[in-house]
Parts: sequence; structure tokens; C-alpha cells
Amino acid sequence: MFLKESFLIPASTFLRHRVLASTCKKEHSDCMKMLRGLILGFLFALVLLPYLLDEEPPVPEGTELASPDCRYGEVRLLVDQTYAKAADRESVSSQEIFDTILAEIAGAETYLILDFFLWNNWLGKLESSAPMRPLARELLNALEAKQRANPQLPIVVITDPINRFYGSDAELHLAAGEPINFPLIFTDLSRMRDSNWVYAPLAEFWGRLLAPFKLGGIRPPLKNPFEANAVPFSLSQWNRLLHFKANHRKVLIAGRSNGESRMIVSSFNPADGSARHTNVGLWVTGPIARYAARSELAIARWSARNPENCKGLNSSKCLEIIENLEGRIGELEFHELAEVEEPAVAWRSEGAIRSTLLEVLNGAGAGDRIDLALFYLSDRGIIAALRSAAERGAKIRCLLDANKDAFGRKKNGIPNRVVAAELLGSPGGDTGAISVRWADTRGEQFHSKVLRIHGPVTDLLCLGSANWTRRNLDNLNLEANLLLRNDAVVGLKWDAYFDALWNNAAGAEVSLPYTELSLKGWPLRWKTALYRFQEWSGLSTF
Repeated sequence: MFLKESFLIPASTFLRHRVLASTCKKEHSDCMKMLRGLILGFLFALVLLPYLLDEEPPVPEGTELASPDCRYGEVRLLVDQTYAKAADRESVSSQEIFDTILAEIAGAETYLILDFFLWNNWLGKLESSAPMRPLARELLNALEAKQRANPQLPIVVITDPINRFYGSDAELHLAAGEPINFPLIFTDLSRMRDSNWVYAPLAEFWGRLLAPFKLGGIRPPLKNPFEANAVPFSLSQWNRLLHFKANHRKVLIAGRSNGESRMIVSSFNPADGSARHTNVGLWVTGPIARYAARSELAIARWSARNPENCKGLNSSKCLEIIENLEGRIGELEFHELAEVEEPAVAWRSEGAIRSTLLEVLNGAGAGDRIDLALFYLSDRGIIAALRSAAERGAKIRCLLDANKDAFGRKKNGIPNRVVAAELLGSPGGDTGAISVRWADTRGEQFHSKVLRIHGPVTDLLCLGSANWTRRNLDNLNLEANLLLRNDAVVGLKWDAYFDALWNNAAGAEVSLPYTELSLKGWPLRWKTALYRFQEWSGLSTF
């Protein structure tokens, strides 16, 4: 009995311990699962929180503007072009836009406003190529000469912080250490919406959280993305770059003593690496220049409020000059507005450009001819509108940059070669309503951004700085276009110019058939996927 009891007691104890151990083990496992869940949930919340806290700012003052149709005095089509002669392959280049800009600076009498995205002497990887015209230095020299000749002339120059490598020292790379005696204002990009919505909320959240640790001055072992021999970017500079937003406008406005205002709106950048690009612009006189001036001065004003954005003169002096100019430039008056079907010009900026493009494309159909000359075509709404116009009977010709060259660097053909395949594979493409050719570039870019529609009812030309991409058309970048209606002379000049490009007229090799650079098979499939992701996310440079 004793043996039996002595055996049973340890056995029961053993079983109880096993049960307890099993229970504890299970509880421990459950606790670990709960802990892992809490950690994963916390990490997920850390990732999600920046997006929940992110607030999209309103479009800043002076942007997303659509002016009334205005009468004008004179208008001229301006073209910069680089092409190869068919006979000997000799390269020919002209800069009508820049020469006109220099002439307007020299002739300005009452005020001068410039706004250019790129203004620098960087060549990227073009150093070994043919010499480039020093556009940036010529522009700076012209402004300095004008300031010396007329010190009382109000001059305001607006540019993008890319030209100081997104640094905070308010130095223009072109003129580092040189005195500048006019307001040079770097656009305050923080006032603008973020294009790269995947990266930007995270960067803003963690940037504020880690600001006390002053990590921005750290320079990772990465080359400067613009100039190989330049100082490497700091973390702060990389952060600003990766937001992928810009003041992308290309505008000059000048006043004359007789009350006349003149304006140039184009796709041209006064940057040395852009000297051989093909660009198109409009030179126009009349009240639309004053309307545009008020838009430009609004941008200058909210940028100049931050002293770090001002060079040449301090913030208060810049704001004083801006206020003085705003007082000089009047509002549009009723007699300056155009009547229906009268030749007219109008200002479009940012999202208003997209709205206008969609309006006119959605109204196009049988009997309309649509010609496009574009550096980038990727906006999904615009592509849908083009396909629909072709299905309604419009004839569409697309002359596109092949997206294979950028300042000596090779590109992968996105987005244009992908989009071209999509257009030609649509019902309109199948019926021949849509045709595509490539600009025959050799290191330079076919940098134009032009829409021409000519038909029984519509006669218009729309051009300027805006590429047809989400970034350029969705109130993310600052952009400026002009819309010209019912001007037969300029319309015919553009038609002749475009036909010459399309048909390689006058012994020039300017364009290539679609089949020469088309995409098909696996390259088309994976590049299509990449393009759609980039357009959706903003993780791209187009």
C-alpha cells in the first residue's frame, strides 16, 4: 500500500507539472504571438501614420489660372531647332527663342520679370561633345548689363532651387561668390503639393522628428546627380530632390515706356546643357502679359518671404520691389477682352492647362486634325481623350521624343515609347487615325510641348512649359502655357514647320518612322508596368 501510494504521489505530481508546463508553454507562446503582433502593429502604424497626418496644401496664390481670352498687338512663333543635314550629316542648330529673350532684356524700359526652371552651366556628361553655347552666362551678363545701364529698372528673376543643388545657402551655382544687384528669388517649393506621394509624407514626418539631431549635413558617399565633379549631395539635399517637384515655368515679361507689355512663353531653359534642344515658344504683346506678370509676382512674393530664398537683395527689399511692380501692373479691362471668334490669346497655368487640353480634345472629332509635338506624354486622362478623339474621327499625328537621351545619359524610353504602343494598339491606331513618328535626336532632346488643332470649328495652338504628365498637369509643378485661338498666320506657320518635321523636308533628317524605335514583346510589357507605377506613384523624373 505504501509503495502504491508512494508511486502515485510522484506520478500525480509529475502529471500536474506536465500540465502546468504545457499550460505555461502555451501561455508563453500566446504571449509571444501577442508581442509580435503588437510590434508589427506598432511598426505598421509608424509607416501608416505619416500618410494619415499628411495634409495636401491648397494651390498657392498665382497658380492654376485660366485667363479670359484677350486681344493682342503682335504675336510670333519662335523655334529653336537642332537637326542633321541629309546630305552630309552636318549638325545645324539655331536659338531663335534665346536671341529674342536677349533682345527683350535689352529693350525693357519699365520693368522686367523672368522665371526659368533651369539656369545653370552644367553639362552632365556632355563635356566631350560639341561645344555648347554658354546660355546661362549670356543671360546673366545681359541682366547685369541692363542693371548697370538702368539701375532704377525693377528686375525680378525667379528660378528653381535645383540651380543651387537644393542647398540652403541661397547661392546660384552659376554666380557663386559674385555680386547680384537684382532680386533673384528661389521658389519656395514647400508651398507646393508633393508629386512623389509615396516618399514625401514619410520624409516630412521623420524630417521633423529627427530635426534636433541635425542629420541633414551628412553627405553619403554618392555622386552629385547633376555634375560628376561637383560636391556630393547632403542628406538634406537628397531629401529635397526626391520630392520631385519644381517651378518648371519658362517665362519672360518686359514693359515698355509706351505702356506696352511683351511676353515670351516657351519650353526653353537658359541652361548650357539645353543649348541644342528643340524648343517652341510664343512672343506676344498686349494685356495678357500683365495678367501673367501678376501670377509671377505672386510666386515671387510668397517665396521671398523666406529670407533664405533671396539672393542679390535681402527679403524686405525684394518684397518692396515686388509690391511696387504689383502697383504698376493694372488689372485687365473690359475693352482688352476678345470677342468670340476674334483672334485671341489666353494664359493657362498648372491644373488649368490640363483642364483646357481635356476640353478641346474631348470636343474634337471628324474633320479635326490634331498635331502633337511632345517631350513627355504620360497623363492617363489625356491619353484616354486622344483615343476617344480618334474614335470620333479626328486625325492625330504625334511627333514624340524617344526618351533615350538626357544630358549625355541614356534613358529607357519611358514613357513615350510605351504610350505610343498603347495609342497605336487602340481602335484609333488600328484604323490609321493615329500616327506616330520619333524625333531624330543625337544627344539633344526634342523638348517641345505643343498641341495644334485645326478643323471646321476649332483653330488653336497651345504651348509652353508643361509636359503632358501627371506631375506637370495636376497642380504639382509650376507651369505656364499660352493658348492662341484663330490666328491664321501663326497657325499656318506652325503647320508648315510641323509638316517639315514630319516629312523630313528641305534636306533635313528630323524624324524617324515609328518602327525604328518601337517597343514590343517582353520589353514593352515590363516597361509598361514600370511606367504605370511611376505615373501613379510619382516615383519618377517625368
